[in-house]
Amino acid sequence: MSGVCGIIGIFARDGGASTEAVAAAMAVLRPRGPDGVGVWCSPDGRAVLGHTRLAVVDPGGSAQPIGDEPSRTRLVANGEFYDYRRIRTALADTGHPCRTRGDSEIALRLYLRDGHRALRELRGEFAFALWDGRRRELFAARDRFGVKPLYYAERNGRLYLASEIKALLACGVAARWDPEAYAAHLQMALPPDRTLFAGIRQLPPGCYLLAGDGGITVHRYWDLDYPTTEELAAVEHGSPTALTGHLAQVRAGLDEAVRLRMVADVPVACHLSGGVDSSALVATAAGHREVTAFTVSFADVTLDESPVAARTAARLGVPHHRIALTPADFAEHLAATIRAGEMVQENAHGVARYLHSAAIGARGFKTALAGEGGDELFAGYPQFQQDLALSRSPAARDRARSGYRKLIECGAPPHLRGVLDRLGFLPSWLTQRYFAVLAPSRPLLRPEFAEVLARTDACTPLLEQSRQQLAGRSALHQSLYLFAKSWLPNYILGAERLDAAHGVEVRLPFFDHQLFATAKAAPLPWYTRAGTTKYVLRAAVHDRLTEEVRTGAKRGFFAPPTVCDDGLLATVREICAGPALRDNPFYHPAAVRRLLDALPTRPAGQRAASERLVQLVVATSVLTAAFGMTTGEATG
Repeated sequence: MSGVCGIIGIFARDGGASTEAVAAAMAVLRPRGPDGVGVWCSPDGRAVLGHTRLAVVDPGGSAQPIGDEPSRTRLVANGEFYDYRRIRTALADTGHPCRTRGDSEIALRLYLRDGHRALRELRGEFAFALWDGRRRELFAARDRFGVKPLYYAERNGRLYLASEIKALLACGVAARWDPEAYAAHLQMALPPDRTLFAGIRQLPPGCYLLAGDGGITVHRYWDLDYPTTEELAAVEHGSPTALTGHLAQVRAGLDEAVRLRMVADVPVACHLSGGVDSSALVATAAGHREVTAFTVSFADVTLDESPVAARTAARLGVPHHRIALTPADFAEHLAATIRAGEMVQENAHGVARYLHSAAIGARGFKTALAGEGGDELFAGYPQFQQDLALSRSPAARDRARSGYRKLIECGAPPHLRGVLDRLGFLPSWLTQRYFAVLAPSRPLLRPEFAEVLARTDACTPLLEQSRQQLAGRSALHQSLYLFAKSWLPNYILGAERLDAAHGVEVRLPFFDHQLFATAKAAPLPWYTRAGTTKYVLRAAVHDRLTEEVRTGAKRGFFAPPTVCDDGLLATVREICAGPALRDNPFYHPAAVRRLLDALPTRPAGQRAASERLVQLVVATSVLTAAFGMTTGEATG
């Protein structure tokens, strides 16, 4: 199919649109799809669809937009629809045969057969837009977890939607900061339908959009649905062989998710670290076809996972490439990474990911598998382990309540007090965000933005929207759900834009909704056994892992802190010495410079503690300069 492509669409209710209206946006999106372009305008001028293609499946065919003349429909898609061969056969059997050999067309044919219900049949990482000439309606959708982005904005009575914000700006949408959205990011994460750009929204994961004569509406077609505590208890106290059966189901589910993502008419690469998730994926993928592994390497041995990855690759007989990164590499590509991602970075791992994909693309690979999602599915992050303890241990709950009382006495902000009132606990990742980001940020803020931050509550709206999905669930599953609706699509999956900048599509087997349906059924004691985190995953694929990976502790992917390298710190100083910081609407230049002046005198540990703050200052300054951002009225 198409791989990590670029899509652009316009809906003009009164007509008058033309292909020329998306020419600038198509140029911006070309790095996402260097293998071909296509543009179509409806005869009545009410719709324009554009596509830049990365050819991964059926490279000689499946050019887009894909159309069906009798129904006057056209479709452009970004991403992959998996298991498409089976669906193509089923469509042909029901009188809706596909003309191409790729996977994109199944979305069009399913829509013509089932309407909006077609989304139930689609499996994968995708965003697409479809013009229905019969209904005179634009239909657009985004995958369940939000792996693929889809942004939209209105300008002069027209709706614009695209794979990247830069494409919307190229169509004339104004580049303005949304201060309330950035305040929400500091507190928790961006709201599911907002961006850092005022007036530019994102279609939330698991949702579709309709635009027609009746206006623009957004509808949900899928949501995470964790079992209630009663349902989990029934499994836990049921058959004594339940755990064995669950492990077999997880293994089979992972096998299927990987197998489907190995379907490609081009070579497939894999991200490989020293951890369980990527090691399990590479081992599983190697059982289906030849793969090549890539690992980022740092000079700091405490953060460098390449030796473990090399031993894993050697055991599997998989070709392995080590991408050695130096502080000079980070300095050179810091601004480009932020511009490509269209979002703030909080650790230098964004630059590492950007260069990782550059190296994969430079070796001729267009698609790769990666291990994001393993920690969300199997509660691998330390914060989730703390929430798991709250769910299972009365002593842990008592200790937490004592900590909550102290936090309230010290003046906890309203957004945390609201969460505590509604849930009876604070998700550990949310508490950590307060202590690691929000509280330390306050001395650096401009007074006018500090006021915006004080009156912002990013948590209450999400809690209100999530009542049904949170009710009756354990603290762990409530925490996992809120994380998946906020931090996951808005930060972790933001790496998609960094990969796309180099024409590389990254496929994520752990974010397979069928695998999620299997994994979520695990009772709480199964998440950790005998002191081993992510027990279910380790046990399900134990024979595919080396001993050092199987028994190794959880290691997050972190690049060496920028603030601990004098050369990188000089780059930061250079950025903060110019107009980028002067025009930054969030941070006070004098306060930032005092922090930067003090850092070289501090021990390494104290310097590292300021990494997130410095990254946030640099990222917002670079975005301000790169896009000519002004301060606009927040929307929504």
